[in-house]
Amino acid sequence: MNPPAFSREQIIFKLEAFCAYQERCTQEVRMKLDRLGADESLSLEAVKHLKENNFLDDRRFVEAYVQGKLRIKKWGRQKIKAALFQKRIDAKLIQEGIYAFISDEEYQEVMESLIERKNRELSSEKNPQIKKQKLMRFLLSRGFQYDEFSSLKLD
Repeated sequence: MNPPAFSREQIIFKLEAFCAYQERCTQEVRMKLDRLGADESLSLEAVKHLKENNFLDDRRFVEAYVQGKLRIKKWGRQKIKAALFQKRIDAKLIQEGIYAFISDEEYQEVMESLIERKNRELSSEKNPQIKKQKLMRFLLSRGFQYDEFSSLKLD
């Protein structure tokens, strides 16, 4: 195996800057370590250093990620869960984060604003059944569950 292209100190410094720029999860840091050519022992040491010095915190990452995806991307809980699962976040942390960092009121507001916007886009659709199907498919693709929007007026 080739020696790392960077020294231990350079790698730590790069990772600190990487984590300071925006919230990161452990998986993203490990991928960055692989790209920097760090071996397993250096990777473990670097992750430990970042956590001890508060550069890396998966709980804080989940909070920022959940709130950002809901408020900016307008994703539903299911899509957020799936994305966090792909980032190899602990399932318990995902479950806690999904419900702790998203208020039901804000979640409803986001869903209702999406319904209003999509209804305007579908205003030319004459068949109410097709319009409703398109709207439901749209909400499901955004990560909202059927039981979350089934009680709302969709037309």
